[in-house]
Amino acid sequence: MAFKKVNVKEEINKRLVNDADLKKAYDIAQREYEVRKQLVKIRNDLGLSQKDVANLSGLTQQMISRIETESNSPTLRSFIKYVDSLGLEIKFEKKNTHTECVKA
Repeated sequence: MAFKKVNVKEEINKRLVNDADLKKAYDIAQREYEVRKQLVKIRNDLGLSQKDVANLSGLTQQMISRIETESNSPTLRSFIKYVDSLGLEIKFEKKNTHTECVKA
């Protein structure tokens, strides 16, 4: 039996289009990834190590590592301590979900 080469990105996109629950879970995972990526970038831009953030936040270095790892979901308390230690503030704003129709 011959193997068929599969375009993984294409297959994922097909499944995301056809499965609303999968799309929702995927979108949430992407947002989590982006938040973690931004935090690590800010930490690095500030010249701080995970150990530095641990000392500033009162968390352990292992907890900081877990917060920065995709496979882990930190408690809200730990997340806030991490954010505070970087001198950041969490703000919420309403999504712009209204799309205007363009008339021809």
